[in-house]
Amino acid sequence: MATIDELIRKLQSSDEIVRALAAQQLGKRRTVCATEPLIETLRNDPSPAVRKAAAEALGENGDRRALQPLLDALDESELSLVERAIGAIGQLGDPRAVEPLANALANDTHWAVRECAAQALGNFRDPRAANALITALLQDSEKTVRERAAEALGKLGDPQAVDALTTALRQDRDTFVRMYAAEALGNFRDPRAANALTTALRQDRDTFVRLHAAESLGKFRDAKAVEPLIDALQSEDDELRKAAAQALGEIGDRRAIQPLITALLQDQNHIVRVKSAKALGKIGDPQAIDALSQTVLNKNQSESVRVAATDALAQIPNQHSIETLIQTLNDDEWTVKKHAAQALGTIGDPNAIDALTEALFNAKYDYHLQKVIAESLAKIQHPKALQTLLEAANDTDPSLRLASLEALSLRREPEVIPALVQALNDKAGSFRTIAANTLHQHTLARPDAILKLPPEDRNRMGWILQDQYFGELQNELCK
Repeated sequence: MATIDELIRKLQSSDEIVRALAAQQLGKRRTVCATEPLIETLRNDPSPAVRKAAAEALGENGDRRALQPLLDALDESELSLVERAIGAIGQLGDPRAVEPLANALANDTHWAVRECAAQALGNFRDPRAANALITALLQDSEKTVRERAAEALGKLGDPQAVDALTTALRQDRDTFVRMYAAEALGNFRDPRAANALTTALRQDRDTFVRLHAAESLGKFRDAKAVEPLIDALQSEDDELRKAAAQALGEIGDRRAIQPLITALLQDQNHIVRVKSAKALGKIGDPQAIDALSQTVLNKNQSESVRVAATDALAQIPNQHSIETLIQTLNDDEWTVKKHAAQALGTIGDPNAIDALTEALFNAKYDYHLQKVIAESLAKIQHPKALQTLLEAANDTDPSLRLASLEALSLRREPEVIPALVQALNDKAGSFRTIAANTLHQHTLARPDAILKLPPEDRNRMGWILQDQYFGELQNELCK
């Protein structure tokens, strides 16, 4: 890799490709040593391509000494250079740039320059930036400029933008402007925004705008949005139904439970069913358990829907949920089985220990499944679960031993230590490393327990850790 000095020298190369690449690399290094050479390149290099690369690099570099040279570049005749300079100015974030950018947004004759200026102003939390963007949103003749203005106002989150964004959402003739306005309004906790989004969800002529309105309403968690979103679950458009289901989950209102259950069981689109299952999990009401269990056990459902329903049951701890998940540990679908095991670990009910133990020992030589099941057992804070892991750590199946040792790293009981000490002598290096790392964690948590180990075991643990960290250091140095 070239040094900073070598890259700076390459800025003087006779080959413009070499100079452009050097400028790009200097920007990525983010060093103030490169600022002056890059400014010189921006001002004087004969190649427009190299000067553009220098402008971009100055933005990435972040040194505000570059502001004035970049502002000077706004007067260049090369349009693409002006665009790069504006982008770099936006990255610098210097408030002195707001007025020049606002002037470019209001007055430049090139729509591409105005578009870049709108985008750059989204980086300045300054009332002057918001004012300029509001004017552009409502008055600029070019739709792409209005789109970037709406997007930037959403980033700024200035309350004075709400009226302009709601006006654009209601009245702008361009679909994408209305879409960006709907998306931006999702960042405001303002009743005016919620009302405008609800109206757009019901009335906008374009489905694309309606689905973005639905997504934004989900951010509000406003109960007034629930009924319009429930209505949207009946839309003929798949994308809108997906957005409505997701938003209803975010809002979490119990009125959505039955409509979401209907969508889960009956919608023809499997992604809508996935979103409905996830939404029911977020709402977390036991009313949904029967439908979710039915979905999990229905092997005619797609794998993704069954997985989503399985994950949702983990969010509604209940005896019925646990029984369904235990039954699913024997499922033919590997992924569904894995998620059922994870869900049981999330719930953490000791009643699942026997089923997880059986599943763990039945998953012969399937390390990835064994790892998930073992970790779930480790999360259940019960002596019986710990005993299973200790037994598995001595099994003849090497993948089971490895998975169990890794899971034991999640436990802090002193009973874990003898199994880890034994693993220090394992023939496989991965076993020894896991055991040493876990013992090291125990050293931090329970130094008294480690001090009770025989000196040879403590020494062995130290040697393994030293070897491992030496290897990591070597890898880092060789990058």
